Amino acid sequence: MSHRQAWRCAVGGILAGSAAVLAFYVEGFASLVAVWSSTVAYRVLFLVPVLSLGFVWLRLPEIRGMTPRPTAVGLLYALPFGILWLLAQATQLSIGAQVAAIGTLQAVVLTVLGWQICRRLLLPLLLLWLMVPVGDVLLPALMEITTTFTVAGLRLAGMPATMDGNLLIAGGARYSIIKECTGLDFLLGNLLVALVFANLIYRGIGRKTLYVLAAVPVAIFANILRTTSVILLTAGGVDLASDHETYGWCVFLLAMVGQMAIGQRFRDAPAGEQALRETATTPVDAAVASRPVVAAALSIVLLATVAPAYARFALDREAGIVPVRLCLPAGVSAVRAQPGDTGTWQPEFPTAGARLHGVLAVDARPVDWFVAYYWRQGPESKLIAWNNRVHDGQHWRYLTRSGDTAVVDGAPVRVVSERLAGALGERRRVWYFYWVDGQFVSQPWAAKLLQARAQLLGGEQRSAVVAFSAAESRLPGESVAALRDTLQSAIGQQPGIAEMLTAAARGDTPGRACSEVVR
Repeated sequence: MSHRQAWRCAVGGILAGSAAVLAFYVEGFASLVAVWSSTVAYRVLFLVPVLSLGFVWLRLPEIRGMTPRPTAVGLLYALPFGILWLLAQATQLSIGAQVAAIGTLQAVVLTVLGWQICRRLLLPLLLLWLMVPVGDVLLPALMEITTTFTVAGLRLAGMPATMDGNLLIAGGARYSIIKECTGLDFLLGNLLVALVFANLIYRGIGRKTLYVLAAVPVAIFANILRTTSVILLTAGGVDLASDHETYGWCVFLLAMVGQMAIGQRFRDAPAGEQALRETATTPVDAAVASRPVVAAALSIVLLATVAPAYARFALDREAGIVPVRLCLPAGVSAVRAQPGDTGTWQPEFPTAGARLHGVLAVDARPVDWFVAYYWRQGPESKLIAWNNRVHDGQHWRYLTRSGDTAVVDGAPVRVVSERLAGALGERRRVWYFYWVDGQFVSQPWAAKLLQARAQLLGGEQRSAVVAFSAAESRLPGESVAALRDTLQSAIGQQPGIAEMLTAAARGDTPGRACSEVVR
């Protein structure tokens, strides 16, 4: 097989393998596009595939004289992504499916071309990881950083300012630092530009890394400058209600251009043509060129189809109609919460199979109780999802999150503790935890792992979120004491919450307060 024929087979193998991955892992790629389209901060990621192909085009003169060397390392590289795909399908974890899809696509290129060529295509291949929208993990930290440094900037400018969680009080007005104010769009945009710019003007890995890392504080600083100046201008009588986004992007553009100007001063001298000529005239090893490129492409395609095929066989089992009746444990009385009342605490779990919401009286202290029950999770009914939250986002908004320990069914359990801010200045504390495969956990990742184990190994597929909420008063710790007493004294003893959740699918009625019978 000649050198040119080897490349033709390699390109054909990559195209066929990529088409197979796109077809079998379509859910992962579709969820990527859906997130990019629906979130302003992620729309810049539409440029990533284009930039990756652009860098491949720039590397063509360098790799054209090399010979594809198929390798079994690419098959090993694809294995963990196949396992991840199974876990993602079992737990409806979109980001897992996205990572598995991109990793399998990279495995196709590595298997067919080999490491020597892929080493020269390392940038466009690694650039593909920016397609995964993982920025939501950074939102709590970015929110805290933005609030803290905005307060510091306002004080530096002579304006008194205080903060309570993500609420900021300055100039007699209240400002809420929401996710759109965290600068995630600045961070992603500057990282993408920095990666491209650094690889165009630097040759050494050290300078490239330093320049890309510098994009993080530059983006954060630009966002803090935006939030601080917007508040100062608003307090000064300048109305930026309709133009604050345009103003923010102007601030970001100035910061990005400033970073590029500084980076340009330390650029490397252009590479000579000799190295390129030596690479392009590298002699072709005929023995290597005759390796089975087509067989490598077929192997990676077959391996890539195993996980999606098994997922369809093992996980796509139809569940019948199951009557679910949620009831409070025996001996516990409650009154119905009034969803229509202004200021009522209303968690949002819209796809739950059954919901129970009431108000318990513990030593004359009202404590809200909420349960969202899932008989069987699926793509349209997830316990862990972006639109599931313990506040309505209208009257009640998120302030801070921490952890605590409570006694549930007579045993200590870690719970998530969130503080909420009301539209009228009131505060509320919420404790919540998950019940998955018969266990209580507080972390979403632990709930997902238990769900995957139940799906793949035949465990208990029922799950729920249990939340308690109490209003905060001027006495510090009173809401925490009310929540702890509720769990430990009122309903935390056996038979308790676990028995209530287990009995829900049997139609048992161990208490007086029950939800309607639903699927």
